[in-house]
Amino acid sequence: MLVVFSVAPSGSARQAIVSVGEAVAAAIRGVRDADSRISPPQCSPLSKVSARSFEYMTSVAIYLRLSREADDSASLDTQRAACRRWLTANHHDFADVAEYVDNNVSGAKPIEERPGLRALMAAHPDLAITWKLDRFARSVAEFLRLVAWAEAAGIRLATTDNTVDTLTPTGRMVAAVLASLAEWERGMISARISEGHETRRSLGRWGAGRAPFGYKTVRRNGAAYLEVDNAQATEVRTAVRELIQGGTVAGTARTTGLSEPQWRRMLTSPTFRGQRAHKGKLVVAADGVTPVAFAEPILSAAELLAVRQRMLDLATGADRAPRQAAPLCAGMAFCHRCDGRLSGGTSDKGVRLYKCKAGHVTIYAATLDQRVEAEFLKVWGRFDEVDVQLEGGNDLSAEMIEAREQAARIGAQMATAGPLMMGTYEEMSAKLEAAYAALVAAHDPEVREVATPTGRTMREAWIALNDAGKGRLLEAMHLSVTLHPKQRADRLEITWAADSDAETAV
Repeated sequence: MLVVFSVAPSGSARQAIVSVGEAVAAAIRGVRDADSRISPPQCSPLSKVSARSFEYMTSVAIYLRLSREADDSASLDTQRAACRRWLTANHHDFADVAEYVDNNVSGAKPIEERPGLRALMAAHPDLAITWKLDRFARSVAEFLRLVAWAEAAGIRLATTDNTVDTLTPTGRMVAAVLASLAEWERGMISARISEGHETRRSLGRWGAGRAPFGYKTVRRNGAAYLEVDNAQATEVRTAVRELIQGGTVAGTARTTGLSEPQWRRMLTSPTFRGQRAHKGKLVVAADGVTPVAFAEPILSAAELLAVRQRMLDLATGADRAPRQAAPLCAGMAFCHRCDGRLSGGTSDKGVRLYKCKAGHVTIYAATLDQRVEAEFLKVWGRFDEVDVQLEGGNDLSAEMIEAREQAARIGAQMATAGPLMMGTYEEMSAKLEAAYAALVAAHDPEVREVATPTGRTMREAWIALNDAGKGRLLEAMHLSVTLHPKQRADRLEITWAADSDAETAV
């Protein structure tokens, strides 16, 4: 017999499952009659129970479930009566029957979270009968879990409308059809979800979940979009400025309140440019070239480029920041004999030291640091502190990099485009060439330093700074300390790069 099932695409998955079950029950009624004429030894056993006839069943469980007590059409009394009629028709002794009830319990709940069904499974009856398929479960996945448990335990599942009966080949066929339908359902749901996400991405809409740091979700025309969160965006810009000026990823993550891995992922993604990546690729418009803008950018292209260069320098050691435990003058103190940098260390008594890696010279860290502090205050303490900012110039290198990346995407599309789209891509390429030429013409990276007094002296600034800030200030003043052997009266030779023109130093 060939049974053909037709499921309307617009129907819900649950309705499709019930329709298939009813269609199977109707289509194979004749097959069921034929099955009943086959003696038990000729049956293909599914489990230890399948070789038994109805008369030899020793224990029976009636399962009743109701989601709402007001549902009169599927009341517990209605279900109970139908199950008893079925048991009477199939010659079962009611002395062996036990009832398991789940009242006010949804059929979508997992089977182990239903007290009545859980008790039934613990009792391991020979037969579990219920009114209709949806009493066992309204979720195909949960029903198939129940069928798998029943087969493993050698228990027969049946319904009073004979849609399901795992004792017969026909019943097992129904279960197989339902399993196939479940796979189809999962595939359809997955495809719909993927298509929905793709559509939202192409329109610059936010899909679901928490907005990325620096942004917030807003509703416009019934859809979700991203908008800059001013408070968080300020934290992002502050942390980025600290990172570019010599901070570390871990240190600046604390400014934002994010963990280091979260902050690192944000800095390496296009999120702060108002763009998004999906599966490692930039989300672009239908032309395959233009990035989709999800929100206003928090950082400029130049700022993001500087951040990534800083992260690269830290990763490769080109500009690795000293560890927190490093001495104040780490990287600025040298051995007189080998010109090697002095590293930090401790004496046998746990006192912090500066020492030459080759073992030529050693000095207590406190002695060197205190001398450097005294010299700094003596030389620079009376000068005004100034905040140096870069102004002027027009560095468009980041924008030029973005233009070259867009050109690469156009080239990739043109390589596979047909005659219909080739003209469109050629037009886009011509516009990009003109835009790139304008960037090159306007690109003038020369900048000037503008010093603005802060109202403090260098002495006041030094006192207010922590050790890390003092170390950066000494580095900015180009400190160099040479350590000589103990035989020399003054072991420390301290120089500043701007000694000769201190009046203009910052």
